[in-house]
Amino acid sequence: MNKSLHNWDNPSVSTYQQSIRQKIIGYDLIYDMMANILHDFPTTHKILVVGAGGGQELLTLGKSFPSVHFTAVDTSKVMLEIAAKQIDSLPYALTIEWLERDLLSLNSKELFDVATCHLVLHFIKDLDQKRDMLQKIADNLKDNGVLFISSINTDLTSQTFKQELHYWRSSMLHNGISEEHWELFEHSFSMTTHPITLELLIDLLKEAGFTTILPYFKTHMIDALVAIKGENTK
Repeated sequence: MNKSLHNWDNPSVSTYQQSIRQKIIGYDLIYDMMANILHDFPTTHKILVVGAGGGQELLTLGKSFPSVHFTAVDTSKVMLEIAAKQIDSLPYALTIEWLERDLLSLNSKELFDVATCHLVLHFIKDLDQKRDMLQKIADNLKDNGVLFISSINTDLTSQTFKQELHYWRSSMLHNGISEEHWELFEHSFSMTTHPITLELLIDLLKEAGFTTILPYFKTHMIDALVAIKGENTK
């Protein structure tokens, strides 16, 4: 496996915004639909963006909610710089606190109304670390706060996994991904990409205190969910 494929501090990730759209059919819909759904929620003053590098959630939500205070967390300086360049393209200023750190080290004085965690969870190998991250997000949300989350979800041991990969390969090659890059992506599973099943993800979200969990988008192995934190879950 070429480690640079998921080395988020490697300068090669500068092409991320182009390649991610070639890999994920309907990539922009994950974010556009999130913004549409969020208009139905009464309070969106403070939004926590987990894995903010790349900047798509900041760009999309910033256009719909320009007065929001964003806290953008990512461990990669390079990816945060890419996000900042995206935001600089807007004709107005957003209020963003940039934090180059692990989410678990976040020490916010105030709770958030909304959190987003897109295309992050499957890069965390250990199940307990996935659980800790989801719990940290829940702990930093107000009661009735909302989380938008998307990730690769599948069972690597299932009979259908190879067929799922076959269909995804077809889509990526059709969208201009090279055979070499596809092979790097395919070989990343169990090495740098560590999916869990959708059922297990939902169980982890419930365990963290989310009482309403609804799917809002799916493309190949990627599911996008909206989850609402229940009151007095502690």
